[in-house]
Amino acid sequence: MDLWYMIKERYVLLSVFLIIIFVSLLLLLATWKMRSNIPKRLTAITTTICFIIILVSILALVFAVSFGYNA
Repeated sequence: MDLWYMIKERYVLLSVFLIIIFVSLLLLLATWKMRSNIPKRLTAITTTICFIIILVSILALVFAVSFGYNA
């Protein structure tokens, strides 16, 4: 099946994951820019959580495009 057709078919689910990724990237960027004003432990925890959320969202995107869901 064509990749573009699968993306158009599942755009709602994919857009949710993309929004989650963008919000996590914005939080990661804001934390990284303000890291001198934030305690190091909080910076490390926030960075780690953002990376985990981004990784899980990317894996969910791949799963949704590869296997999909029955709608």
